[in-house]
Order: sequence, then structure tokens, then C-alpha cells
Amino acid sequence: MVPLSLVDELTQTLETWFREQTGGALTPNKRYVVCAGLAILEHIKDHYPLERKHYVTGKTQVRTNGSLIQEILRRFGETREFAREGGRTTRGTLAAAESLVERLNHHPCRHQLQQLTPKQRTELMHRLQAVLVAHVRQYFDEQQRLRVEIDPSKPVSQVIKEILNEAEKKNVRGPVAQHLVGAKLALRFPDKEIENHPTTAADAPTGRPGDFLVGHTVFHVTVAPTDVLFREKCRENIRNQYRVKVIVPEQRIEAARQLAENAGVHQYVEILSLEHFVGPNVEEIGEFDRDRIAAYLRRLLETYNARVEEAESSRSLLIDIPANLPG
Repeated sequence: MVPLSLVDELTQTLETWFREQTGGALTPNKRYVVCAGLAILEHIKDHYPLERKHYVTGKTQVRTNGSLIQEILRRFGETREFAREGGRTTRGTLAAAESLVERLNHHPCRHQLQQLTPKQRTELMHRLQAVLVAHVRQYFDEQQRLRVEIDPSKPVSQVIKEILNEAEKKNVRGPVAQHLVGAKLALRFPDKEIENHPTTAADAPTGRPGDFLVGHTVFHVTVAPTDVLFREKCRENIRNQYRVKVIVPEQRIEAARQLAENAGVHQYVEILSLEHFVGPNVEEIGEFDRDRIAAYLRRLLETYNARVEEAESSRSLLIDIPANLPG
């Protein structure tokens, strides 16, 4: 068992090194930093303190490659390709590695490190590698954010449509739609608690009448309305004396209306376009003022991102908020 105090001390040292090497954020051109760190920690499992020959080849390159880095990542369940060459041929890798070796070889806790058994040292390095793997996962999530050219001079309903179109390319249109509606409700009713659930959670097992409940009104959000939604869920809502709104993308409006009519609930269920449920409301809150609308659009997206971070394990649903929206 490795002393937790030693784990904490070295984790702090590793994080400080990471921040200094990357400026605090892992970007595509800084991936070599993580590769250097993972490789050095791997070599320390076999040798400590590290001598230059343990981690540098005769060609003055760090002993790392794409296969080594991917193998380390796989141990933590991360299978996405991070760096094909493992940082081996990148100019900054050696300097980053030397900096970390210097810190670890001369660390105040170095005597404790030397006294560890091989098994304990391996366990400790594994824990430290987990710190860097967490940065890799965050990097992937940041790279996968939804990026949309948002023009605040357009109607907000058009902006919402463009966000949904981008989400469709990544096959995440449904989750994005649900969280956009949740963000709109939270922005419109700041004094009410708007429930926030993972989009994988079904209504029935959680006892929810729909995706959202505000007052006596149930909101169902779907990008692909089905007969079951109207015949079962909406009918049950009506029996329980709820008001019912079904929110779908604009191009699904007619299909949803036909399904509601077929189910015999069309007189009790209001079907709304998601784009126009969210968009005009933001403009109203912004009092139809250009700058205020842009500011509230930013607040909508910030609220959306906060709700995604709270409810979802994947950060790929996050929307990259452009600088042209005032804070």
C-alpha cells in the first residue's frame, strides 16, 4: 500500500509540471507533454532515480512511441487515438521529459520513493498516470464540442436550427434538443427548479410524466415523434389532468400532428417547434434589443452547458460558445 501523503505530494508536483508545460490547458500542439509524462512515469516503474539512458535513446529522443502511449491509455479504458507517434518526434518532448525527471529525481519525497518495493512503485506510477489520462479525456471532450458559427444578428430560432443541424452530424440531436429546452425553461423561470436528467434515463423508471414538468404542464421533447408517445404517454398525462406539450424540430411538426390525431389526443396536446419554442422566448427576454438578445443567447448556451455538465457523463454535447456573444 502506497502512503496517501506520498500520492498527494507527487500528484501536486505532476499537476504543477503539467500546468507549466501546457499553460493549464491541453491543446493539440501540446499533446507531447502528456506523452512525455506518461512515458517517464512508465520508465520509473523499472528505474528510480532515472538516469538519462533510461528514458533517452541514442538519437536524443525520449523512449516513447504511439504504441506505448496507446497501451498505457488502454489500461485506463481509453481507446481513442491520442498521438500517433507518442510525441517521440516532437521537438518539445525531450525538454518536457527532462523537466519532469528533474522534479521527480530531486523531489523532497525522493527517499520515500527509493524505499518503495517494485510493486508499490508500480502502483504509485499507475496512480500518477491516471492524473494525466484524466487530462487526455478532457482533451477529447473539448475537441468534440459542438462548434457552430453563431451569428447573433440572425433570429434566435435560426441559431437553434443550426445548432440542431450540427448536432445531427454527430448523432446527438436528441440529447441536444432536450438540454436546449431545459436551458430555455431554466432561463425563463429562474425561480423554479427545472429538473435535469441524463438523456438516457427513461421517464417511467424515474416516475416522471415527461422530460420536464412546470406547474401542471408536461413537456415531451423528441426529434423523432412516435405513435407510442401519443397513445401511451400523452394519454396517461391527460388522464392525470396534466396539460401536455410535445416539442419537436420544425420539420417534424406535421408528422407529430398526424400522430396526435391518429391517437385521438390532438385536441389536448399542443405540438410546438423546438426552434420557435426556444428562439422567440430569448428575444422576448432580451426585450428585442440587439445587444441584450446576444447577451441572453450567451446565457442560454451557458445554462445549456452547465446542465449538460451536471447530467451527462460525456462532454461531447457541450456547445462551444463564440467570443462574439457578449458576456
